[in-house]
Amino acid sequence: MKNIILVLLVSLMVWGCEEESNLDPSGNWELSEPAVKTFNEGNTLVLDESKPQEIITFNWEAAVSSERYGVYYTVLIDSLDAEDSSAPILKIDALEGGKALSATTTYMELNDALYMTGFKAGEDLELTWTVVANCLSKQTQAGESLKVNRYDDDKLFLAGAATEVGNDASNAILMYRKVNGANEKLHLFESYTLLKANEPFMVYNGRSENAVQYGLSDDGKLVKGGSPIVADTESVYRVVVDFDQMTIELNPIERLGIIGAPLENGWDSDEMLAYKGMGVWQSDISFVSTGSFIFRTNDNWSYNLKKVVGSTNTIMSESFAGDQGIDVEDFSMDEPGYYTLTVNLVGEGYTLDVQKAPESRMYLIVNGSSHELTMVGDGIFTTTEYLALQPTDALIINTESDGSGMSYSTSDAIESGSGDKVEGTVALSNMDATFSTSFDQAFGFTVDVNAGELTWHHYNIKLFHWDDDAEGGWDDKVEVLMTYSHPYTFTATTDLQADFESKFFSPWDVQFGADDPNALAGSMTNGGGSNFTNISASGSYDVTIVVAGDYATGTYEFKAR
Repeated sequence: MKNIILVLLVSLMVWGCEEESNLDPSGNWELSEPAVKTFNEGNTLVLDESKPQEIITFNWEAAVSSERYGVYYTVLIDSLDAEDSSAPILKIDALEGGKALSATTTYMELNDALYMTGFKAGEDLELTWTVVANCLSKQTQAGESLKVNRYDDDKLFLAGAATEVGNDASNAILMYRKVNGANEKLHLFESYTLLKANEPFMVYNGRSENAVQYGLSDDGKLVKGGSPIVADTESVYRVVVDFDQMTIELNPIERLGIIGAPLENGWDSDEMLAYKGMGVWQSDISFVSTGSFIFRTNDNWSYNLKKVVGSTNTIMSESFAGDQGIDVEDFSMDEPGYYTLTVNLVGEGYTLDVQKAPESRMYLIVNGSSHELTMVGDGIFTTTEYLALQPTDALIINTESDGSGMSYSTSDAIESGSGDKVEGTVALSNMDATFSTSFDQAFGFTVDVNAGELTWHHYNIKLFHWDDDAEGGWDDKVEVLMTYSHPYTFTATTDLQADFESKFFSPWDVQFGADDPNALAGSMTNGGGSNFTNISASGSYDVTIVVAGDYATGTYEFKAR
């Protein structure tokens, strides 16, 4: 048995040595060169922008190992005079995991690679394509020249410590590329963005750390690998890059405003829009009438923004449009109202978004239940019904019904007071904390966002009782203050006289009259109905009224004790 095991071990050792010898990368074996197949007649390739996914195929004949080892292939595309083969313009593995005798790419992939390397569009570029055969440690290759003309899909980006994206080149700000009246791309790029003072940024030709970076030369021109660009003061800037002249301009935009006939001040002064970041301005604007309007920068007429004729919402500067033969016109407002205007001056395109604000844009949320407010002015909203509240109720004001928007609240107390219509004003701030009332009542609220105020009021209701036939009449009336009970209920216990008239008042906003003046119980109307003439026997009565949330109607009951 031991002899059998020994024979097996010796056999395994011999087999292992032979296998190692067969795969010895430095052994006495050869690897022939592959043979490239002519790309096409003239070895030329014109990339077509309308066919970005068109397939480009490179073919070759096999390289052969004298020991028949497996061979893997890679295609390298590079400049004709490239000195460093370790960093080609594009590297493509052969199909079938690298074993096939062909490799493919697309027009878009090759075009992007050429652009990222810094080659200009519309020129005949002298390149080489090389197939590299790899077998263990041995490598051979063959190649030929290739003339490529790439299309212009060029993009520019901004990144750096000064920008709104910081040094993250993978998230760089796309610049807007301008076109002329024939919709032909110009080598003119623009971006509206906030720049920090005395911090660097660069112009990139791609969202990649490996993209070509453009900075400033000693004479202030844009050059590859130049010095970082720096703004002297922090501001929103209109950054303009002319890639024909290789120049860059930084034009401060201190404010972007809207001016025109529909606004309260008409054409006399601008209403400023708030900069939201990344080339976007947004504000709620009150249009008090119809008519035309435009946008302009820095309160002057030298740089106006209008609508491109024939478009729905495309924005273009009037001066640029004039230079390029593009027709622009004023924007138009056809319906007065309160609107949210969003001006998008971003790389994807310059547009205006106008959304008519709903009748109410603010909500009072009580214990998670939302009550919609009605807009009655610029930034002013009011309740349409009175809310029956108690000190245990948690209140907050929010721009969204579900509480996901901007929250407003107060830290001031809402306390009771005397009088018929009791009202007060407390400071309103942007904060998420809830607030509450200090007593039970049915409250009306008005929110003034611009003034930062919350105005509240409630009614104390009195029972007026008088003898209309007496000499004093109304002037000698008895006024009985009723007690509020949650919700919407007012009560009083008092002596009432037969044949006297009655009415429920909180002068003069609330004046409840009876729908049936002779009934001891029934319905009543604020500002309508008749005086109550329902007391036929003098005595003590329990009087109860329940008002509707809008105080328009209610019910009543007179009950003798």
